[in-house]
Amino acid sequence: MTTILRRVRQFLHEDRASVLIETAFIAPALVGLTLGGVEVGAMYAKQTQLQQVASNAMEIILTAAPKTETEGAATIAQVRAYAASATGLTPTTSTTPEVGQVAVFKRYRCGNNSERQATYGCSNSTQTISTFIVIYMRQTYTPVWASYGIGQAMTFNVRRSVQIG
Repeated sequence: MTTILRRVRQFLHEDRASVLIETAFIAPALVGLTLGGVEVGAMYAKQTQLQQVASNAMEIILTAAPKTETEGAATIAQVRAYAASATGLTPTTSTTPEVGQVAVFKRYRCGNNSERQATYGCSNSTQTISTFIVIYMRQTYTPVWASYGIGQAMTFNVRRSVQIG
């Protein structure tokens, strides 16, 4: 009996494996935090990519400075093609793109009205008409944790407009 008690006391006082046990408890949390950080970084990178493409598209529009309808249509087609190739999105002529699409289109504003309209012209003929080219991109990102039922896919909507006249 004393041999059994001695072994039990020896087992209770043994601490060489305590680090292993503590690591077994903490490791899953550390791995989860690391992978979560990587996913957040990937989401941020995707959003930054879309923002950068929108900025570059605005530079193309400002550099081209279309003066006529023909030049405007050519600039819109060029910007749409650039944004689609830079992001992998599908180009569309719609003004309300679906997820996975990029749209580039014109809008007009009468005077200092905050609303933009799709057609050229103002009800008050004394108001100036401003012309804008709008770049609108929609893309989703599905983080890894969504496949485990935590959260869901995120949709990025990037919309920029440039006044050209």
